[in-house]
Amino acid sequence: MSEATITSKKPVRPQSSRKGKKAWRKNIDIEDLEKNLQEKRDEEVILGKVSKDDDFIIDDKPSNIGLKAVKKLKTKEILTNKSKIPALVHGKHQEKKRDTIQGVKKTDLLRLIKLNGGKFKSEDKLINRIEQDGLVSASSKDLWGDNDGDEEEDKKKPKYVKSTAEVTKARVVPKTLKETPIKLTKNDLTEKKVHAGKSYNPSLESWKELINQEYDVEYRQELTRQQMEEHRKKIQLLVNTLDDMVVDNHDDEEEEETKEDGEKDYSLSVNKPNKFKIKTKTKRNRELKHKERTKLEQEIKDLKKQLKDLSNLEEILQKEADKEAAKPESKKRKRREKLFKHDLIETPMEVKLSDELSGNLRNLKPEGNLFYDQMLNMQASGKVESRVPVAKKRKYQKKITEKWTYKDFK
Repeated sequence: MSEATITSKKPVRPQSSRKGKKAWRKNIDIEDLEKNLQEKRDEEVILGKVSKDDDFIIDDKPSNIGLKAVKKLKTKEILTNKSKIPALVHGKHQEKKRDTIQGVKKTDLLRLIKLNGGKFKSEDKLINRIEQDGLVSASSKDLWGDNDGDEEEDKKKPKYVKSTAEVTKARVVPKTLKETPIKLTKNDLTEKKVHAGKSYNPSLESWKELINQEYDVEYRQELTRQQMEEHRKKIQLLVNTLDDMVVDNHDDEEEEETKEDGEKDYSLSVNKPNKFKIKTKTKRNRELKHKERTKLEQEIKDLKKQLKDLSNLEEILQKEADKEAAKPESKKRKRREKLFKHDLIETPMEVKLSDELSGNLRNLKPEGNLFYDQMLNMQASGKVESRVPVAKKRKYQKKITEKWTYKDFK
């Protein structure tokens, strides 16, 4: 019974092989792959490395089977270079030698040497001479003088070269270089004299003198500003009164026209009847108003002129002073007061108050700007034009037009 039971029992699933994955890999047959790889290695040894593009060729040229071969000329056959040695090349067509030392540019190498604190000898003879002796003792050349060397060079040149020259070198010194620059204003920059009161530790007398001087300048400017403001107010008042008068006059004219229209003419004659031209009350009033208006307009004109003169008060005073000075000497050169369109930029006040003065040089703070000072100096001496900042505006104004799209629906 026990034996029968043992034989009748079957395994549930087949047992897996005891060999692992590594054991199976050892017994795989890869002879054909190794053979192909060896063939490729042999090809590389004999033929060299071949790119992927050389494996396939795209034939995009037409076949020359039907065409007859062109006979080569004997001269061309003789002239063809059959030698392996290349022909001589002209100096112009030769490739330039690379200006490098072991793959590094000479300029970069010299710069690195200089940065490192080393010394090097430059290829330029002039630079080497300057480094060795300092200043070079060369022959001086007068730009505006008569040089015989230039004349000799011109003689050598043919006529057609001389005539085609677009730019010629100036040989005569301009007159303007000898003339002194026109000074538009007198200040510390143009006179190159600094007031003693502007020192970091000035004396009491010089400091007071400077304060009084600056006060006088500011006081005059404030007076002119107030006068201009008063004149502006007067002009505005006159303009307003003039507008009111124009409106009243217009109303009177309208009333008179309505009266004339109201009177109907029943006369049978074509010609107008003769009437005595007697001035009416309205006409007289109109003439009086017209006179007043013209008078006001003239006053406004005069005030505007005065306002303009006030803005250029310094120029007018200077002109009067020049006229007085020019009376005894008639031959004196006339000085142009306003050299450019815009007035000069006023230099800022350079005055320190008593609490701002520093008696010690250590406590002194750097002030001012050399660039601005130089620019103002050049403007004051008439070398540079004085400018005013201009706001960016449109060149052409925008035009509003009605679109004609409604025509499509007609």
